[in-house]
Amino acid sequence: MGMFIVMEGIDGAGKSTQAKLLAEWFEEQGYETVLTKEPTDTAFGKLIRRLVLTGGREGIIDGARISHEAEALLFAADRAEHVHKLIKPSVEAGKVVISDRYFYSSLAYQWARGLDLGWLVDLNRFAIRPDLTVLLDLPVKESMKRINGRSIKTEFDKIAELQKKVRENYLQLAKRFPEVRIVNALADVEDIHNDIVALVEHEVLKK
Repeated sequence: MGMFIVMEGIDGAGKSTQAKLLAEWFEEQGYETVLTKEPTDTAFGKLIRRLVLTGGREGIIDGARISHEAEALLFAADRAEHVHKLIKPSVEAGKVVISDRYFYSSLAYQWARGLDLGWLVDLNRFAIRPDLTVLLDLPVKESMKRINGRSIKTEFDKIAELQKKVRENYLQLAKRFPEVRIVNALADVEDIHNDIVALVEHEVLKK
């Protein structure tokens, strides 16, 4: 059996950078790695980007916002394809799967939007649990500073108040899910990477 590791955190926390660095580290150790993300590049993932992350401005459903429940269901549908067609087969084949976001993102963001946490957890019950989830914790002030430098902003990036709720939710989820470990995302990129490697060696490779 392989391994499944997830990077989580609010926008600007460095998830993509750390996922890539960790994949490179595993490859140096001789492991075959699969670097992936959510939303995915599947039809569902592309639909989410058009409907949710860009606010529907490409003309789908006349540019109207979809309900939070419909949004949660879209993310869950994309995740179901992700789990059954990529994550699970890759882990069973002995590969290391590293995902930039997973169901914890849905819980944190959609809970912040007012949906019931129990319903969201139940909706994602098909999602296999990672061996390790790294929560890159970043203060919202630093998050906004980082994402304001991006040329393209998602609607999530624009709302500092939402980011505050999401950060609080992530910290609550870390208490609920034992596989979640918190890493300070204010540190230097290399220091964060070293912290993550230490976690992997202690929490995953020693099992």
